[in-house]
Amino acid sequence: MDIRAIKTFEACVRHGHFLKAAEELRYAPSTVTLQIQRLEADLGASLFVRDGKRVIVTEAGRWLYQEVSTLLKSIGSIRQTVSDIALGDNGYVRFAAIEPVASQKLAAVIADFCKTRPKVEFIMEVSGSRTIAERVRNGELDFGVCSAPKAGLTLEFEPLIEERLGIMLNTRHPLAENDSITMSDLLGQTLLIKEPTCIYRELWETAFNPDEKNDFSCIEVGSFFVIQQMVKAEFGIGIVPMYNGLEQADSVVIRSFADVNPVVTIGFAYKNKNYLGKASLLLMNAIRESFNQFGTDVKKS
Repeated sequence: MDIRAIKTFEACVRHGHFLKAAEELRYAPSTVTLQIQRLEADLGASLFVRDGKRVIVTEAGRWLYQEVSTLLKSIGSIRQTVSDIALGDNGYVRFAAIEPVASQKLAAVIADFCKTRPKVEFIMEVSGSRTIAERVRNGELDFGVCSAPKAGLTLEFEPLIEERLGIMLNTRHPLAENDSITMSDLLGQTLLIKEPTCIYRELWETAFNPDEKNDFSCIEVGSFFVIQQMVKAEFGIGIVPMYNGLEQADSVVIRSFADVNPVVTIGFAYKNKNYLGKASLLLMNAIRESFNQFGTDVKKS
């Protein structure tokens, strides 16, 4: 069944006249007649009986009209949805980001994206860099915002920003008076660090040289927010990326290292941009633009 013939049939029934249907569809009258004849031949049933210049719909035609009316509405909806997906106004976006990038920088971008594209089905996860890279490789995520994935995963990586580790201190801590902190200043301190799979934990362990004996104790804490609250409660000092948003006036500050420079590059990890939907590409561009202004949000060392 030719969709053009179905549209012609629907117009003929609605107008009760082949000529008026031809005028609406901008067809020659002979074209309308030919399409109806072919449709009747295809179905093996008469759809109209001529009554002078008008046509009367047969029983088979009346039943078909009810069905094709629903069908044409469905086709219109399908066309609109496909068009919206192509424009990025519909579809699916599945991505993940590490903390604190997710909460400190991406939350506002995601909120704006969802407001302007309410038809897009959106899933955002917060996880570690290793997990994100593996899920992108397995096709479970469209892209991730994380540290550079291992070469064996064969993923593309687009750098966005460099992040530096710092020391989170209660404002009443003696070291809070310093502009920067040396590794020796940490001797005898209780350090609050993330779990071993966290990229910031790996960065910390690389910076302080794990082969050497260090006279300080470490407590693993799985959340930067919890680290912040523990520091605020005057228990320990936190090893955290340097974000102004993690500081709290009159209670928590972040200081840079004086003798080491622990830096990690954060960016997009994805398989192939040609396989990404338009909505995903638009979201990546919005994130990219926000990172172009990221220098004002990241605490400078």
